[in-house]
Amino acid sequence: MTADGPRNRLPEPEPPPCPPGGKDPPPAGRKDWEIFLRLTSTELSDSEREAAARPDLTDPGEEICFAPHFHPEWVPLELIGERLARAFPGAARRFAVPTQHNVLASMEGWCGVEADVWSSKCGMKLQLLVHMKADRLEGASAFRAMIERTFRYREFQLLDILELAQRPDRETGLKIAKAGFKPAESEAVGRFAATLKGMIDESGVASGPGAVMLKNRLVTDFVECRAGGPAAFSCRGPAAAGPAGAAERVIALFNLLKSVVKSRLEPARFCEAAELVEEARSLGAGIVIPHPPRFWPALLEDLDVDGWEVWNPSTPDHAVFLVECLSRRGGAKRPLLAFMGDDTHMSSKIRLHMVSDKGGGDREIGFQPPWRDPAVTAALKAAGQSRLRTLDEYLERLA
Repeated sequence: MTADGPRNRLPEPEPPPCPPGGKDPPPAGRKDWEIFLRLTSTELSDSEREAAARPDLTDPGEEICFAPHFHPEWVPLELIGERLARAFPGAARRFAVPTQHNVLASMEGWCGVEADVWSSKCGMKLQLLVHMKADRLEGASAFRAMIERTFRYREFQLLDILELAQRPDRETGLKIAKAGFKPAESEAVGRFAATLKGMIDESGVASGPGAVMLKNRLVTDFVECRAGGPAAFSCRGPAAAGPAGAAERVIALFNLLKSVVKSRLEPARFCEAAELVEEARSLGAGIVIPHPPRFWPALLEDLDVDGWEVWNPSTPDHAVFLVECLSRRGGAKRPLLAFMGDDTHMSSKIRLHMVSDKGGGDREIGFQPPWRDPAVTAALKAAGQSRLRTLDEYLERLA
């Protein structure tokens, strides 16, 4: 896209509103374009760069920085390095590997990714953390192709949601009505979806750096900004008055549509879990199952993994049980290790002036409090597990 293309140009003049009940989507106005271009831009302002480099938590006495699961998103990795240096100024050892969703990223000699895969045995989508030495990617064309294939899944899902909003099938229509949404609300959301899809197409964002922004939360972020930003959402809930209340209804309906689309996942859009694991292993990679309570069956599948997260802030309630499961599961090719992932998403650190926190604002890269929880520590000790053992043995496997 050239500098004078639609990606950087606001339409003129402000278009008229769509007539009530009209079939054509209302064209995007100046305000819509300003919001859309800001939400899909990967450029950081000076204040956002400072926020990215400034940790919310610090631990000057900690000697180890262990961060095997975090998402820089569009934040430059040099700012992540600065953030970690400020958070752990006394750390003599640091293993920090970025794990973007279906995007390979390298930092400090390590490369990582959180890959969406399909398990035919479990009949469900899984996620796997993959870590390896960055130089192993040279010539890894097959593995790169697998990750690039799954990258498009999240963009496709967003587009599927927008399509379903415009043309809901009978089953979806019944779910919308059962949830208490009026036909006029469904029609309005359909027109909004068409407008947003039009901006995606016209901007060319899908073929540029902004493609990483084409996620489901683009809808809710856009709706919030259109209604006045996070300040307008101090009182959340469908009963809220004013623009925020109307926006909450839109967001609630989009969440319903998202659940429908997710229930209709197409396995063909993903790589088979065992195939990705095999290819990653050929490169000397390590494999970890993140937040396993989201897909319990994966713990019973005989995937060649190094371990799983016994704690993640998105699934915090089963740490002791998951530690005990590590020693109970037989048939593993190597001893299973206990991991913890802070699962920090950097968008929650730099854009709270634009959109409300969707959960995760209290996370911090490298901080996993249950390592020091007495009950978890006791379970780890009984299972012969510890953070130091995991770090030492995992690094040996990755060597």
